[in-house]
Amino acid sequence: MVAAPISRLLSPSLLLLCLGLAVSPGVEAVPEPGSWTVPYSKGDSTPILFRKILFNQTNIELKVENLRCPEPVKITVMWYLMHYICYNKFSTIEEALQNDNVHTHMDGQNNENAREIACDKTTHSITLQNSKLQDAQHTGIENKTDSKTNPFLSNSKAFAAQTSQDGPFIFVVSIKSEQSAAEWSLSVYTSMEGPHGYISASEWPLMIFYMVMCIMYIVFGLLWFGWSACYWKDLLRIQFWIAAVIFLGMLEKAVFYAEYQNINSTGVSSPGLLVFAELVSSIKRTLARLLVTIVSLGYGIVKPRLGAVMHRVVGMGSPLSDIRHS
Repeated sequence: MVAAPISRLLSPSLLLLCLGLAVSPGVEAVPEPGSWTVPYSKGDSTPILFRKILFNQTNIELKVENLRCPEPVKITVMWYLMHYICYNKFSTIEEALQNDNVHTHMDGQNNENAREIACDKTTHSITLQNSKLQDAQHTGIENKTDSKTNPFLSNSKAFAAQTSQDGPFIFVVSIKSEQSAAEWSLSVYTSMEGPHGYISASEWPLMIFYMVMCIMYIVFGLLWFGWSACYWKDLLRIQFWIAAVIFLGMLEKAVFYAEYQNINSTGVSSPGLLVFAELVSSIKRTLARLLVTIVSLGYGIVKPRLGAVMHRVVGMGSPLSDIRHS
């Protein structure tokens, strides 16, 4: 019987998978988020840096929320959006802040991207907007032709910046207060929504890829089920495990697509969904590797058992090499 030896093979592999998940570091969110909420207080001096690959005409929303000012204080918020060609040009925030363009705008010389906030006990949330975008938005509402050309101009939301081309961008937010004695704290909310949603320009093709692959796996599953129904008298036990690989592949692509679609809709990644997708992907590759190996060794064809080779097959089919770290 084929099912019993395969079950003995899968049990050690699942044990190794659980061990790998236990000793491996936590998986970080691989897809780039579309919105962030960063706490900031008086003691923080480093500007906040957001980095992402964006589409053209991506709108960047900037809000200052959860303001806590026991005493009235004036807070100056400055922001700057910069495009650069090489994705790895700035590996740290210190390198980005040393750029001349960032220095110039963060010194307050660009009044269009700076606003002074009067914070007191009654202030809770403030939306920041670029004056040029505000004027263009009002003009776009009045001019129907411009609204059709750029539908974002007629949007009722207030935006702090907008991209003019595709590529990597950094968005720097600097918050300062001249009143050193006053205590204050706040949260900086930033969202980047493009023509296709919150998803990154580099990950938009991946979402389409997982959707197409999920459809292909569904088609393969239906074909396999149809052929199995036609030749059910001649089926071997190993062919049921092949059907399991097809099902796991369909589930893997569906979960990955759901993760990217979730980011595209909400701008926030779901770590649990991503870990589950990686787990299903690792189990699928492990099972497929084991099936190919035991068939190549002649099991079920010329050999009734694997014998001492079974441990080598289990070692080669270990899912530890399939666990991806971000």
